[in-house]
Amino acid sequence: METESNYWLIWLIYIAAAVLFLGIFWRITRLQGLPWLRFSLRGLMLALIFTPWYANIEGSNMAPALMVVALDAITVGMSAAPRALVPLLLALVAAEVLATILYFAERRKRKTLNTES
Repeated sequence: METESNYWLIWLIYIAAAVLFLGIFWRITRLQGLPWLRFSLRGLMLALIFTPWYANIEGSNMAPALMVVALDAITVGMSAAPRALVPLLLALVAAEVLATILYFAERRKRKTLNTES
């Protein structure tokens, strides 16, 4: 019971720190002239920070995939790192695809607003 409450407490602290970091990062990436870069950087950071994966092979506890990759590479060796690296890379690719779709949607919206004015 105590282990499970510690697990959720650690996740709560991690999410709070991640939201604080993303708030600062969001403010830094307010690039006026480069909207696709803004969407891309924000999407990559969201995927990198919030993609979970199983902390060990046999367990059901999850941890941030970036930390799982780093700890697997350090403790087990580089051969164990792809276990969490594959879902992390898939999340990064999905974030880039979504960022590109959002960029074109916003661009189309701005064009229609400019032509109506």
